[in-house]
Amino acid sequence: MWYLIVFAWIVSVVGIFWAYGRKRRQAGSARAKELEAMLAQVQMGARAVATATSAPAATATPSTEPVVAVVNASVRKPRLLDQADGLLYRVFRAGLPDHEIFANLSLADVLEPAPGVRGYEREQAARKLAQQHLNLVVCNKQLEVVAVVLLAQTGPALPTRDFAYIKSNLLAAGLRLVRIEATAMPRHHQVKALVYGDGAAGVGNPH
Repeated sequence: MWYLIVFAWIVSVVGIFWAYGRKRRQAGSARAKELEAMLAQVQMGARAVATATSAPAATATPSTEPVVAVVNASVRKPRLLDQADGLLYRVFRAGLPDHEIFANLSLADVLEPAPGVRGYEREQAARKLAQQHLNLVVCNKQLEVVAVVLLAQTGPALPTRDFAYIKSNLLAAGLRLVRIEATAMPRHHQVKALVYGDGAAGVGNPH
């Protein structure tokens, strides 16, 4: 009797393997058909490209325009920041070692037009922000802007209207503006007071 049980078990195992193999063959056949269809599409595309490229090409007409030699009109600047800006950067870098200091940005790097300003007016506002040069931008470690630093009397004098524009926009955004005279650079230990307004009397010109 036991051999009947063993025989039945063998038959069931063989049946399971046969069914599994049949499913594998069916799946393989389906994948093969899919690959053949994709290959046919690729071959059709290749033949179309070959036909297009084998068509007679139009005769190119030589250009009569004179060839102008390209001359590199740019040269490397001797340094990224001039002497005054470089000194200002070093002073603030030493005074705020736990902050990030960025030089030569524009007001557009700090501010953007309000959401309510749209269309042409927004473009004009963004353009005006981009025209305003900032000597330094002080950020915390999360790159959140803490204050903007303007160095007076460096190069062309900053027009009063531009200074007023920068100041009013920063004030509206809740940011501090510090204006430094080039002839009265603060000491590094005075920088934090300038930026955060802690007892800054007689140090620079915070606004």
